[in-house]
Amino acid sequence: MKVKENKTHQIERLKEICSIKGTDYKSLESLLDSVKAKKIKRINYHQQKIVDVIEKSIR
Repeated sequence: MKVKENKTHQIERLKEICSIKGTDYKSLESLLDSVKAKKIKRINYHQQKIVDVIEKSIR
C-alpha cells in the first residue's frame, strides 16, 4: 500500500533530520506518540474507528 510506503519514507526522513540537527530520534518519537494519543482522545467514535483501520493497515 502507498500508506505504508509514505509512513516509512516519513520516518526515514525524520531520522535524517534528527541526525542533522543532533536531536535524539527516540525522544522525538515518544513526543509524537503522546501528541497523537492526545489528539485521538478528542475525536468522536467514527473518526476513531477510521484511525484504527488505518493504523491496522499500516502495521
